[in-house]
Amino acid sequence: MKTMKSKIAVALMAAGLSFSAAAADITVAYDADPVSLDPHEQLSGGTMQMSHMVFDPLVRFTQEMKFEPRLAESWERIDNETMRFKLREGVKFHSGNTLTADDVVWTFERLKSSPDFKGIFAPLVSLTKVDDYTFEVKTDGTYPLIENVATYIFPMDSKFYSGKTEDGKDKAELVKHGNSYASTNVSGTGPFVITSREQGVKVEFERFADYWDKDAGNVDKITLVPIKEDATRVAALLSGDVDMIAPVSPNDYKRIKSAKDVDLYTMPGTRVITFQMNQNSNPALKDARVRQAIVYAINNEGIVKKIMKGAATPAAQQSPVGYAGYNEELKPRYDLKKAKQLMKDAGYEDGLTLTMMAPNNRYVNDDKIAQAS
Repeated sequence: MKTMKSKIAVALMAAGLSFSAAAADITVAYDADPVSLDPHEQLSGGTMQMSHMVFDPLVRFTQEMKFEPRLAESWERIDNETMRFKLREGVKFHSGNTLTADDVVWTFERLKSSPDFKGIFAPLVSLTKVDDYTFEVKTDGTYPLIENVATYIFPMDSKFYSGKTEDGKDKAELVKHGNSYASTNVSGTGPFVITSREQGVKVEFERFADYWDKDAGNVDKITLVPIKEDATRVAALLSGDVDMIAPVSPNDYKRIKSAKDVDLYTMPGTRVITFQMNQNSNPALKDARVRQAIVYAINNEGIVKKIMKGAATPAAQQSPVGYAGYNEELKPRYDLKKAKQLMKDAGYEDGLTLTMMAPNNRYVNDDKIAQAS
């Protein structure tokens, strides 16, 4: 297993676009398009981005990786297996319905049935209503990551998603890669309402007038345009077709910085790139020496320097800085001599053949990182 934590970079056309007190309408090119309006259908960057715009999490991370209250205004641990949350009062869904603990309970039960999300919620035994604005989460034994899991709970409008459609289908139905009520209809508590959507072409958002957080931004309308290829996103920005792009590949930093009236912003990111070894795919991987050899054979620091152009942090463990379990004493390990010796000791001095599955154009430089590994 190897890990690397990357930075986030965005670029925006400065001329004619000002983030001052006046409201603005902007067009943004991103690398991913949500496959559905159902926040539970797929665990992906595009879906999470959409969820933060249209819905709201109970809790979210700050730039400093601290927990920040959102729909949950406070929480406290009752005992080793129970945490009690208090909801904000008066929060409205886009439909006009009021958020209550019933919506959180309904959402939790739906998440537990989602193929993509149920693994995250496995340690949580139950989520029960105490009163209209209070609920408790119980875990299977002591579990220290309840707040982390709460960042994945974006309460859905249970009244909006209950009942039957005109053709008799359950509105709450969760269909993977299918056509369901929730995949094409949405009511969240988030800062933006979706006004139109063309799959793979664009999604248009308009500010939600009744949004509970009155300090949230100054953009009235946003159009998101999915452009997967890094160079094509940059071209769209420089030609004036879009006002902002994200992410920006490190390979394009120089091109962006040299362009007139374009600003480049970089910030710490939470994207962790990992190389996971499936022991069931090849008998050799059941030998710890082979797995260790692979770790010693991958040059994390070289990948960060040559491929990511310094826009990442080489990691020596599953948990990078800011994550639970991080151990600052562990350092990146790159030692080809030791890797070869481990392979020899394991009986694979002449090497072995493995099949690798890797994303392509989903993350910045993902294909190049896979090849370098």
